[in-house]
Amino acid sequence: MPTMSVNGETLHYRQAGSGPTLLMLHSLGTNGYLWEGQIAALKEKFTCVALDARGHGRSSNRGGVTMQAIAEDAHALLKELGLLPAHIMGISMGGLQCARLHALAPDDVLSIVYADSFAFMGEAGPDRVKGMEAKMATMTMTEFAKDYADSTLLPATDGAHHQALIAAITGMTKDDYLDAVRSVFTEDVRDYLTGIDKPMHIVTGDQDQRTPLAAAESVHALVKGSTLEVIPDAAHLSNIDNPAGFLAAVGPFLDRVRG
Repeated sequence: MPTMSVNGETLHYRQAGSGPTLLMLHSLGTNGYLWEGQIAALKEKFTCVALDARGHGRSSNRGGVTMQAIAEDAHALLKELGLLPAHIMGISMGGLQCARLHALAPDDVLSIVYADSFAFMGEAGPDRVKGMEAKMATMTMTEFAKDYADSTLLPATDGAHHQALIAAITGMTKDDYLDAVRSVFTEDVRDYLTGIDKPMHIVTGDQDQRTPLAAAESVHALVKGSTLEVIPDAAHLSNIDNPAGFLAAVGPFLDRVRG
């Protein structure tokens, strides 16, 4: 996996394919591995780039994990690689980064896929942070990872995905994970979303309990001209619960914006 030094961080990333750039931004606790299925499916049409966000996977965390910092990292990485402008696709916390990246450099964003994410949690956000801090204080990362995988992925999802998710979270430190938690759950990207003027497709799993349909509908209401689609047989990580359904939902949109 190649490495790039940007913004004082050492970032690891995956790159495959040819054509217009498609930046893939992963969820909290995972890393670029999360997009392996989509890279395999889309690399004939796009230059796919999936980075490990700072504090995740093999990437460093020297300056703190915030959604703004990760968006800046991603933009700097693509600039160094000469891969701008780009289509961008983010799931869960990756969606928040999409909103911030567009605000940071709107001319470098061609389109957005916003998956299983939200705009603002309100008062529930700080409460979730406190709950997560209390929970993780009593568990090892391995124990937490197993609990998270069991409560996030559907029982029918391939066991290999469960093990990969557990391994990804176990590989993080508690400090890095909680650093990200504090940023994700207190994010408010509503103003950034209202400023988006690029094609945007919002997707969410029909069984997503972490960011349910109402969260996707709130995002949809904020972005003029956006489209919304529900993915069947999928929960919060819809791209691995139902890879075929995820591709069926995002593929036609990506074909259109690819031109």
